Amino acid sequence: MLICSFAVMVFCFFLRDIGFFESLGITALAVFTHAVIRYSGPVIVAILPKRFTDPSRRCYQPKKREAAFYKKLGFKKLKGRVPTYDPDEFDIKKRTPRELLENSCRAEAIHKIIAMLSFLPVLYSIKFGALPVFLLTSAAGAAIDLYFVAVQRYNRPRLIKYAASYGKNSKEKNLCKK
Repeated sequence: MLICSFAVMVFCFFLRDIGFFESLGITALAVFTHAVIRYSGPVIVAILPKRFTDPSRRCYQPKKREAAFYKKLGFKKLKGRVPTYDPDEFDIKKRTPRELLENSCRAEAIHKIIAMLSFLPVLYSIKFGALPVFLLTSAAGAAIDLYFVAVQRYNRPRLIKYAASYGKNSKEKNLCKK
């Protein structure tokens, strides 16, 4: 998809004197940018120090009002239906509780970064105009990633509880609190 949108973008910019191709080229540019952003999120998190995604950090701790918010949104009904990029990363049979927590925090960080970067295409409106279109598509992209942030935050208390029960029978204790 990334290569295809890039090829369409390049082709259309050569034919940009024709209005339709200019619009198609700008659309392909926006799609290409959003694709690059989605590939960049994991790279950025991988470059950051490991402590950035440490489950004991305050920003990854569940907040009091979150449970009620997720209950109101009906997250429990969605359990098992949410797509995962790499299901092995969240497989409780293959991962320790500590790994599951770290993977959850890493996924949350990745999606937060992608949500913020999703607004970069708005800068194209300086050159091409159509601010509402770029703003709308950027907001839609950010909303999708914020949904995945919410999924991680919804699951975090369960992972913490699982880690605590696992920790009683092992040397790993206090996985989530400093």
